[in-house]
Amino acid sequence: MQKTFYFPHDYNARTDDKIKDLIFDLGWSGYGIYWAIVEDLYNNANAMRTNYDRISHDLKTDIETVKKVINNYGLFKIKGEIFFSESIKKRLQEREEKSTKAKLSASYRWNKYDANANLTQSERNAIMESK
Repeated sequence: MQKTFYFPHDYNARTDDKIKDLIFDLGWSGYGIYWAIVEDLYNNANAMRTNYDRISHDLKTDIETVKKVINNYGLFKIKGEIFFSESIKKRLQEREEKSTKAKLSASYRWNKYDANANLTQSERNAIMESK
């Protein structure tokens, strides 16, 4: 089973001018395709090939719509055959920074105290009864 993560989603994303243009041109299905691509980017370390045939097949839509969503609204950056999102890049960096800080904090707490000294306190706390 693939490990999944929550990713931040701006509650007012649809008020962005780029997204408004996308919805105006492609309707709400274009908006759904955009978010499906965003999910795929999160699952692929924020980098995907511009394989429009494969993406359109996966999303059960036409190639031209996928090309428009990826190329026409400034929502994604394209370098050669790879595209990504600056917004996702920023959010992934923030998540990594928070994770690193949390790991350091946990490491500090565990190293501050002798973990083995506290082991007997957590082995069990239920009272055994004989019947």
